[in-house]
Amino acid sequence: MTSMGETSYDLWFDPNNVGGDLVVECWISHGPRSEDMAFDPAPGDWVRVGDDEEPPLDARVVRREGDRVWTQVHLVTGATAVA
Repeated sequence: MTSMGETSYDLWFDPNNVGGDLVVECWISHGPRSEDMAFDPAPGDWVRVGDDEEPPLDARVVRREGDRVWTQVHLVTGATAVA
């Protein structure tokens, strides 16, 4: 969790497992919202992913099978940033 005592992301991810397409598998049961029964990410939903070390990132859910959720990380660069 964060040092501030509040959850700043929905799903934990391992940055070493992010594919070239920026898709990463997450497990709801391993994340900070594992006890939140209202948390029900579905394909197309936007969530926040984090790893407890770097600032959280926005990601879009691309697939879900029960506890496993695949998200595509959205990286903001100078070319994609909104002015």
